[in-house]
Amino acid sequence: MATYAYRASDKQGNRKRGTISAASGRHARQQLRTQGLTIESVKERQSTTPSPVSQYARNRSTRYRSQLTIAVRELATLLQAGVPLLDALDSILTQSRGGFRDAMLSVRDKVASGESLGNAMASERHIFDEMIIGMIGVGEHVGNLDEVCEQVAEFRERSNELKDRVVSAMLYPAIIFAVSIAVTVFLMTAVVPMLLQNLVEIGRPLPTPTLVLKWLSDTLLDHGIWVCSATALLAASLLGYSMTAKGRRKLDEIILSTPVLGTLVQKQALSRIAIVISTLLRSGVELVDALEIAERSSTNGLLKSALAEMQFDLRNGKNLLEATERHRIISRAMCQVFLLGQQSGQLDTMLSRLGRDYSRQAELLANRLTTIVEPVLLLFLSVVVGFILFATVLPIMEAGNVLAG
Repeated sequence: MATYAYRASDKQGNRKRGTISAASGRHARQQLRTQGLTIESVKERQSTTPSPVSQYARNRSTRYRSQLTIAVRELATLLQAGVPLLDALDSILTQSRGGFRDAMLSVRDKVASGESLGNAMASERHIFDEMIIGMIGVGEHVGNLDEVCEQVAEFRERSNELKDRVVSAMLYPAIIFAVSIAVTVFLMTAVVPMLLQNLVEIGRPLPTPTLVLKWLSDTLLDHGIWVCSATALLAASLLGYSMTAKGRRKLDEIILSTPVLGTLVQKQALSRIAIVISTLLRSGVELVDALEIAERSSTNGLLKSALAEMQFDLRNGKNLLEATERHRIISRAMCQVFLLGQQSGQLDTMLSRLGRDYSRQAELLANRLTTIVEPVLLLFLSVVVGFILFATVLPIMEAGNVLAG
């Protein structure tokens, strides 16, 4: 069975677009005609693996994040209730939409044709990350797919909750920054030229602050398009570089060395990895394999490199403490958890507890960062507006002093 994307219109002339599952293109057209549709086009939907750069960009997108979490939670609930896998996938399809529905339909068709659920998800890597694919595969092999789906759903819910809290904490400072830039540009391009025009017409020499303000205003008015274009080009270049492996690692190094923000990013990344590894271990995955899956699911360049080196060290006979303690991004507390957890046989439990603790710490740091950034941005806006006001009023005051004298 294959998945076909179609465009058609019904008897009332309403245009329709969607996907349909059929053995061939001819069978797909037959099914559409039996529905009373006039076919415009039918094309087979190909499942392709994205390039590393596009895959990185798509995995960081939140476009299908909520749909995927809801789908995994529903799949776990239905499987635990004894519903067959295909029927559970059909139920999820009825509530899916857009590109996520297309991906789920492709997964459902592959499962119906005899493929495992994990392999079917692996063909849609722009939707399903490495952790989900790896855990689903293990769950199918061991025979506890319902339990694994429950664990994946819990992990995604916790991860989404942490991400939402951090984003919410940073939203207000971002708004203040955007407003500051907008107010500055408005004053420099609309208000300042009007005020300075009268001062220039008087013919008196302008003080240095007013000359600086006039130069900045004239630059924005005369070369604003070029300034914006250069800024956009620089931002695009930096973004493109940051999406390469080398650039991502360099960016992560800069972020981790930044006070407060670096600690926040580290705690958030370690929280996710701790919960990922804990969930994988509870599902029966070996530690080295769990590290490999966690590495592929991580978006932090330094952490990916550390996890890869840990796998290499463990496969070459080093103990867990030696494999972890030489990496700067891995905290001392996590190194101790790895050591004590392995010795006590409770590594999954201890990592889960550490992940929840780091999640709380990340939330507190996000709130602390907000309290630091907000007054700094307000101070920046006050200084900018104050300088504009001072540079505008200063020549007026000097002129008044001359007349008074």
